[in-house]
Amino acid sequence: MNNNPSQGMNDELLISSLAIGESKAINYIYKHFYPTIEKMVFKMNGSTDDAYDVFQDSMTILYEKAKTNNLHLTCQLSTYLTAIARHMWLKKLSKRKQQSFSVLYDNMDEDVAVDDDLSKFFEFEQHANKLTQSLTQLGEPCKSLIESFYMHDKSMQDIVEIYQYTNTDNAKTQKYKCLNRLRKLFFNEKEKVGNERF
Repeated sequence: MNNNPSQGMNDELLISSLAIGESKAINYIYKHFYPTIEKMVFKMNGSTDDAYDVFQDSMTILYEKAKTNNLHLTCQLSTYLTAIARHMWLKKLSKRKQQSFSVLYDNMDEDVAVDDDLSKFFEFEQHANKLTQSLTQLGEPCKSLIESFYMHDKSMQDIVEIYQYTNTDNAKTQKYKCLNRLRKLFFNEKEKVGNERF
């Protein structure tokens, strides 16, 4: 073990300590890894409670893998744990709506076994990152409208009131147009989307 606190505990030592349930390993992971996971959840419209729940679920996976000596890292432990947490949070987001962001990518909510095949998750994560980038490019009011419905669990009536549409049918039409525009950005379609009016 490296005794320099600025450099922290070695990943191998952390895993072996975690496998036997040593509190120092758990405390270290919470102190040094949790803030990154919390920040990630906040950026993806989650709360403190959401971040803590995701962290606990991710730690359960990590502990079970360490305990059974079935954890073979190909990256830093912090990266591995954050990847699991991001995957789990995206799945929680998708379950908040029956019609989730999976409408953009059929495999977006696939049950990727991140703890068995991390490379599959990173491929999945690239799509999630691409979706975030596409939303940023989408612009207003479409970005906020899509986020309100799919990520903040707002009803169509809520959207009518928030964005001052005349009725729910009009709001649904605007959401449909915005979603199609987002699809074009996400799939890099060549049609120009910048000149569409909403």
